[in-house]
Amino acid sequence: MKENKKLETTNTEIVPQAPLIQITDNRREIDELTDTEIKEIEKELEQYDKCMWRHLEQLQKFKHIGGEIPKDVPFTEYSAYIHQNFRNPKPRKEWTARDYKVEASRERRLMVAFAIRNNGYKEPLTDRQKRVVERVRNGTDFHVSFEKLWELLK
Repeated sequence: MKENKKLETTNTEIVPQAPLIQITDNRREIDELTDTEIKEIEKELEQYDKCMWRHLEQLQKFKHIGGEIPKDVPFTEYSAYIHQNFRNPKPRKEWTARDYKVEASRERRLMVAFAIRNNGYKEPLTDRQKRVVERVRNGTDFHVSFEKLWELLK
């Protein structure tokens, strides 16, 4: 007669955590451009209506790292924090190419923050959710092509 043995398992085993996926962004920071480079960009952008998709598509060649959200702000409040604290105080008529890029980056970041709130991210977060939340918190530029955006949301 065979004897049935019970296998005892415990949940105390240490499972290695997947490393944070690093995404390299080789675009130049728009804040680091000289005034002459900004003027050249603006001259190139004159052929497009401001805020139209071609105009914004050209600005995707550059990156803007937005302001960092403090760690004590809950991730469900990121969209409100971005909306209240990262606005451009200048009137839109006075905006430069840099201002349009900063605004486009802020709007995409706000869109991702809204998705976090509206998709019901709840504690405990999955690894993927933690990565997305951290990228929104640290000011990652989400104003990129949609193919690259999916990479940022992995």
